[in-house]
Amino acid sequence: MKYIKLLTYIILINPFCFFGQTHHQIDSLSKILIETQSETQKARIHNRLGWLYISKDIQKAKAHIDTSFVLFHSLKDRDGEALCFYKYGVIARVSGQYKKALEYIDKYLDFVKSKHDSINIANGLYQRGVVFSLLGDYEKSLEEYYKSYLIYKSCKDSTSMGFCLNSIGIVYNNLEKYPLAVQTLIQTIHIHKKRNDLPNLANVYNSLGTVYAKQNLIDSALIYFNKSLNIDNRLNNNWGKTISHKNIGSLLLQKKQYKKALTHFKKSYQIQLENNLKINEADILGKIGETYTLLGDYSNAEEFLKKSLNEPVPSKRTYKNLHFQSFKLYNKLKNYKKALAHYEKYVSYKDSILNEKKLNNINRLQIQFETQKKDNEIIRQQLLLDQKNIEIQKNKIQKSYMAAVALFLLTGMIITWLFFRQHQKRKNQEIEMLKRDHQIKSLELLIEGEEKERIRIAQELHDGVNGDLSAIKYKLSSLQKNNSEVINDAIEMIDKSCRQVRAISHNLTPPSLKKFNIIETTETFCHNLNAIHKPNIRFQHIGDIPQISKKVQINIFRIIQELVTNSIKHADATEIDVQISCRNKQIQIIVEDNGSGFDTQNTTHNGIGLRNIQSRIDYLQASIDVVSNKNGTSYTIEIDINKLYDH
Repeated sequence: MKYIKLLTYIILINPFCFFGQTHHQIDSLSKILIETQSETQKARIHNRLGWLYISKDIQKAKAHIDTSFVLFHSLKDRDGEALCFYKYGVIARVSGQYKKALEYIDKYLDFVKSKHDSINIANGLYQRGVVFSLLGDYEKSLEEYYKSYLIYKSCKDSTSMGFCLNSIGIVYNNLEKYPLAVQTLIQTIHIHKKRNDLPNLANVYNSLGTVYAKQNLIDSALIYFNKSLNIDNRLNNNWGKTISHKNIGSLLLQKKQYKKALTHFKKSYQIQLENNLKINEADILGKIGETYTLLGDYSNAEEFLKKSLNEPVPSKRTYKNLHFQSFKLYNKLKNYKKALAHYEKYVSYKDSILNEKKLNNINRLQIQFETQKKDNEIIRQQLLLDQKNIEIQKNKIQKSYMAAVALFLLTGMIITWLFFRQHQKRKNQEIEMLKRDHQIKSLELLIEGEEKERIRIAQELHDGVNGDLSAIKYKLSSLQKNNSEVINDAIEMIDKSCRQVRAISHNLTPPSLKKFNIIETTETFCHNLNAIHKPNIRFQHIGDIPQISKKVQINIFRIIQELVTNSIKHADATEIDVQISCRNKQIQIIVEDNGSGFDTQNTTHNGIGLRNIQSRIDYLQASIDVVSNKNGTSYTIEIDINKLYDH
């Protein structure tokens, strides 16, 4: 017991005290550990080393405490075992294992209470307050802090009073009681400055900066966060540096300096990883995810937010913030189902932290704290308060009965209305589907009729006109001897006409469309037109066209055919480019020319050809974009294969 009081009173109050001396102490103690033969001294040194390593390497810290506990147990030293329980609790808290932390601290408290050791009881109560604060249970946190503070005050321990007031100020800040928070923290700064206690002073600067940040007083907050970071760098306080970098990053986030903010957040996370610090890991991952969201990098944002929500840190306040950031991300991604789920969780955590009952209890505890010397008066006031609460509860019960009936009726009306609305919505959807099916069927019949007519005309041209031209050519050939020059000219003209008739016939019903696919069909079409028209027609394709029906291919080809024909007939184009590309279940068609262009807003240009194109576009459920000016015209058509009815 004699050295528990000594060590705990001096250094166990704050697990991150004496950072400037940590490295030197570790070296000195390690040398003594090698030289000593005393099992008791070894146990104490391992215990101290474990404490010093908490801010540097959690695994090493736990290993030293394990060794210390085994040695104390073999020596049947219950004081030493209790000291290990305290440090196990702090290690578990720093690692984010809050339930385990409470279990160890409770074991420690059971022992020191049996010894009536006031200062160590205060230490245990303080650690419980820290854990409850991290869990978002501010009512219990303040209750433990108040008990701890009164013990420190009775012992005239100003350092312990300082860090306890700092923790109380943090809770006031979380509850948005900013004047109380600032008042408490400034009082704490005076205490630590008077004792030149730099580690605790850095903590209070961080706390005060957080209060100003929550009030959107960014410049004031930044001053205190930088003060804290400067001290942490001087002391090589890794734990403090992670907090300071996170806080500075949060301020830069408010100032919309997102890239700078991301640098600080990543620095904070890197220090945590390098030193195996779990404190605020979920929170910092959430901040990184939030920053990526603001930068528009939604993939990285989703990765970090998911990772943060998987961290086993049961802090209500942290999870509240993480769910809110996830809601904003999925809202931007238009994934409204996930956005709503995260928003509901955010509201749930928020309500559980800031409900009226807890605020009333906190106010009651505050009154108890400020009037602790007047015990009898407190008891009398509590009795009066309880009587008033009983009266209030009676009134509330009466009102709640009436409210329950009204709520039941209102709920029934809402459910009935929602049911009717949903039923009507389904009916409207069925009507729209029938209209759409009818429209698609009409377009399909129209296109099929057009294709049949094209086939009929092509057959008549091939079998009729082309046959007649061949017969005329034969008869003229028999007269060639009498007037060879004139006859030769006539035969040449007939040959040219035959080629044109054949080209027209093939354009109406291309043989390659039946035998091969849209790529070869379009390529053949462009080649044939190059043979009989002046414009230079170039064709290229990118990617492989997936399996689609011949009906769809025919419609795609007819669109290309109509657009190219329009460029030749109406635009006086000398260059025409045709491109078909396929990527990610999307077929894109581009037809460009260098012709005279036309006014896309002038409806007089929308002739039969363009109407036919639009009908086929509607049938394929595709989209078309037209850009036309004096330098030429460009058509871009995009087809989603998943929307094709006969895919």
